[in-house]
Amino acid sequence: MGVTLKVIFLDAGGVLFEAFIKGDDRIRRLLVERGYPLQQIDAAILKAKEIEIPFVTNWNEEEQYFKQYYGLIARELGDIGLTNELIYFAHYAGHCELFPEVKAVLEELSKTYRLSVISNALPSMDWVFDWLGIRKYFDSIILSAFANASKPEAAIYRFALEQVGVTKEECLFIDDKIENIEGAELFGIRGLYLDRNRQDLRELLTEQQILSSSAVLKE
Repeated sequence: MGVTLKVIFLDAGGVLFEAFIKGDDRIRRLLVERGYPLQQIDAAILKAKEIEIPFVTNWNEEEQYFKQYYGLIARELGDIGLTNELIYFAHYAGHCELFPEVKAVLEELSKTYRLSVISNALPSMDWVFDWLGIRKYFDSIILSAFANASKPEAAIYRFALEQVGVTKEECLFIDDKIENIEGAELFGIRGLYLDRNRQDLRELLTEQQILSSSAVLKE
């Protein structure tokens, strides 16, 4: 007799939601509207990318990093006053959107399984679950910033397992990056790779017979 699946771990960005306008493009869009030449904007972005990204563990540290990052762009453009505008309007957390099928899939999954998130992310990603109205579906939201470890390191999967209190064999992990699936499987948790160029989350789970192909859900 096989082990019963109890907990499904899901990655966040790329699996549940995405910022469809990417970081550099969010900056460009804002600054082009302000009248700055694209070549000058791109040169400023390249300069900011030279800043070493620290391991951030709380919002205060994240805010300090982005003040430095966006502040350098603003200085390169000759207007330090742009810093706060970039923080508020170009930040990842404010641009995330759910993939179309996700809310209905979470609703159905949560009736049978416990759900949890494992994501390599800055602290502000935690806010996205409130903004998109999906926190209620998850027992825990495990971000690398708070776990002090990142996928595909074994430490973050171990931390996640401790949070849910079940065995490895009772878990499944879904991610859109192969290396993270490989990390989970090396640790002993079964992984499923979501390739959104081929299928969405519902299609993957239906293919694996985790969701019923006959289910009719309203978004």
